[in-house]
Amino acid sequence: MSLSAWECQALNSIRDELADSDPQLTALLVSFTELASGESMPARERVRPSSRRAVVRSYRRRRYRDRVRELRVYQRLMSRWALLLWLLVTAVLISVAVTLSRGGGGHVACTGYWSATCTHPAPASGLPASAHGAADNHAQG
Repeated sequence: MSLSAWECQALNSIRDELADSDPQLTALLVSFTELASGESMPARERVRPSSRRAVVRSYRRRRYRDRVRELRVYQRLMSRWALLLWLLVTAVLISVAVTLSRGGGGHVACTGYWSATCTHPAPASGLPASAHGAADNHAQG
């Protein structure tokens, strides 16, 4: 079997690249060539090209696998973002609840459990509400 000029050039180019990249592989290739030099080359085999339908089917399968892989990566990424968003919303809600339960600084504290149940604000001084009302009546009279 004889090789065409471009096939010989391609093989020589591959040989030179291998020799430059990996000297051990070159040594193995040289020993293989010495062992196989006495044998005749096999007859050239004609490979029949695949049908267009088989090529398209193979392309579709590969594309489908790639899309499934991309979808899985997207789903993993979105689940991480959903978890992060849930944690962020939870932290904000907790901080708002803590801020509101402390009375918010300049606001008057309510003595009841719910601010809706309070009809009047708590006294500013340390006096009880009944004593505070009596002090107001004494100041007016």
